[in-house]
This record gives sequence, structure tokens and C-alpha cells, in this order.
Amino acid sequence: MKNIYLCLVVLFIVQSAFCQVDVVNADPDRIYMTNMRNGLMGVEYTDPFSGYNGSHYFNDWTHGEILLANGEIINGLYLRYESYQDQLLWQTKDHIPCIICKECIAGFNLFDIYDNITASFVLKKNIRLPLENDSANCFFQTLVEGELCLYALRKVARLSDFSMLIDDTRYFIFNKDQYIRIRLRSHDLLNVPFIDRSKIKSILKSNRIRLRNDEQALVRAINMYNN
Repeated sequence: MKNIYLCLVVLFIVQSAFCQVDVVNADPDRIYMTNMRNGLMGVEYTDPFSGYNGSHYFNDWTHGEILLANGEIINGLYLRYESYQDQLLWQTKDHIPCIICKECIAGFNLFDIYDNITASFVLKKNIRLPLENDSANCFFQTLVEGELCLYALRKVARLSDFSMLIDDTRYFIFNKDQYIRIRLRSHDLLNVPFIDRSKIKSILKSNRIRLRNDEQALVRAINMYNN
């Protein structure tokens, strides 16, 4: 019995030594990030449009990171943006899609297989949307940053008489606390109150930029205005 007791004591000491080595050699940042991921919580998501024509997802499940409201970042996640309900989805270890609390985060980034950012979204609070009575907190995709910021609200609309979803993306230009929604039309851009009309008109004319239903043309025009 005494020998058994001694063996157990030795085994405990050996295990403790190995555990101490693991703790010493472990990367503190990796441990912290793992704990952050493990602490992430969300409500299980149920697809309300299963069987509909068209998609209400901005992307397939993609490697991404979340920017928390307190400035911290959680990376190494699989994320998906659901456009109809303006929700960020996160895939758990058990492959369960969950809705992440919108008020807890400031935005998120999506990456390609080479870890290049393919899309960045920020949470804008108390945004008043046309044709809607109340203001809302919405995820906006950042298209241009600078003096003027261009954002896209990747909404999806449902046709009431058909089981069909269609793209209903809306564009917003921000200048600090001012913002306005515009369509992909030169007329709309020329009439933004906080844009120098003569300057933007010259940019469109000299560079032969036609905005009609062309998102990249609008991105180009705003970038040139900022520069």
C-alpha cells in the first residue's frame, strides 16, 4: 500500500511538472484568443427563406474576424452576413449557425484563402432609412474611406407575390456626422449638399465616368474626389 501511495505521489509530481512546462511554453496571445472564441455567444439562426429563389446571404461561410465594441478583435472565425435581417452569423465548432449580438460589435472583416480582406463592415447606429419610420443600427460595407466615406447597405427585398428575393442595395455618403442616401445616378451625386458640385462635375466629365447602375464607377468618383 505504501508503494502504491508513493507511485501516486510521483505520478502527481510528474504530471504537475508537465503541466507547468505546457503553461510556460504556451503562447499567451493564442490562449487569450482561444478563450475569446470559446466565450463567444449567439442565438441559433433559422433560415426563414429556405426554398426561395435568390439569395439573402452576402457571402458563403468565410474566414473572418469580429471587431468588438471595446476595441478588441476576435479572429479565426467562420462568418456569414445575412442581408435580409441585417445579421452577422457565426458558425460554431458544431457547425451551428448563430446570430451574434449586434450591439456587442463595431464591425467585422471577411477574408479570402490568402488572408486578404475581401469586405469590411462597420456598424452605424441610429441611421434613419428612407421609407422607414424608425432609425436603426445597421451593418454597412465600407467602399471608400476618406473625406467622404461611401458605404453600401446590402439589403435584400422579398417579392410578396413570389417566393423570390432580389437585391436592394442602398448607398450612403458620409461626411463626418452628415450622411445622405444616393442612387447610382450622376444627378444624385451632383446634388449631395456637402459635396463641391463643380469639383465632382469636373471629375465625372474629365474621366468620362458614368454612374448609371455602376457601383465601381461611384467608388472611382468618390476616391478621385478625396484625392
